[in-house]
Amino acid sequence: MISESRVRQLEDEWFGGAEIDLVTTTFTEGFHDAIGITWEPGAGASEKRESLRRTFGETDRRMIIAYEFAGEDRGAYGPPANGDFDDRYRQFASDLVDLGMGDSFIAPNHEFNLDWGNKSAWDDPENYRDGYARCVREMQSVDGAEFRFCYAPARNRLGVAPEAWPVASDYWPSGEDPPIVMPTFYDAGQVYPDDLSSVNQTELQDLRDQIWREKHKPLLDMWNDFATSRNAPLGFREWGVGDDDYYHPAGGDNAEFIHRMFDYMRNNGVEFQAYWNVESGGGGTHRLWPESETTLDSAGEAFRTEASVDIGSGSDEGSTDTSDETETTLGGYNQPSSGTLNWHVPMNENFADIEADVKSLDQRLSDLE
Repeated sequence: MISESRVRQLEDEWFGGAEIDLVTTTFTEGFHDAIGITWEPGAGASEKRESLRRTFGETDRRMIIAYEFAGEDRGAYGPPANGDFDDRYRQFASDLVDLGMGDSFIAPNHEFNLDWGNKSAWDDPENYRDGYARCVREMQSVDGAEFRFCYAPARNRLGVAPEAWPVASDYWPSGEDPPIVMPTFYDAGQVYPDDLSSVNQTELQDLRDQIWREKHKPLLDMWNDFATSRNAPLGFREWGVGDDDYYHPAGGDNAEFIHRMFDYMRNNGVEFQAYWNVESGGGGTHRLWPESETTLDSAGEAFRTEASVDIGSGSDEGSTDTSDETETTLGGYNQPSSGTLNWHVPMNENFADIEADVKSLDQRLSDLE
């Protein structure tokens, strides 16, 4: 979501007017104020600020900001570590506080642990660590600042993550909570075929199950263990599925990945999640919404079902509507005819539908209570 109107459109179209509580976006290097936030494309500075104030400062919504704290030279962490940018961090914090966004989540230079790109800490982990810690110290020193900081590695490797842990820095402020560990995580990897149409639906479902069990789940556990060992929570600001044009081979319209991710997040006390609802810069898309702009329809419906459990649906708080129309949306499961051999896919769909119905009933019971 990159504008006020898109946020409100999503809330109205998908969640019956219920307000979402978290939005994630990107940041432009070289800026140290709210103008660097990717928001309201084409808008002037004052228009952007007022939109941010209305969307976040005057509501309960919060933003995850992937702040490029090293400035224009994103991978040069010596100057931040030496204190050259301390005043700019205070400037950024003051600007956010003035907009009513002093409770934002800040993710300094996300995906720093990759060994490619121009913001990698691969050759400079100690300076990244110290620069990050100074950023936290200076931003939190501003009156009204109540930021939460996020440690945002890429999904696929530990890399320099332990060496760059900012709490180990001499500059880490006393009493500050450890940052939320927030890895990027997609249903993608070299195990998937480049062309999903090369396998039939049963083979694809088996492959998705195998990849979750042998690839995704161990990686999630690795990052969860990393966070737990540092007394830090786990969170996700960039996760999702990818269509067949995604430049990494992906699992396509994989609703089961969405359900499994939500199950994992709930079972492991994840702090927050924000789906990365955009086209990929390298090709393809992760977009689930608007429905007119995606082919990932099953994944989109799965996400809406799961997210509705957490944020509620409908604009009338405390509604106890239990009309027949609502009740008839439950059930309708697949019933393979006698003698059917290819029962695996319809049964898996039934499991997903039953899970969604149980969660819907649980939400309705909660509303009634």
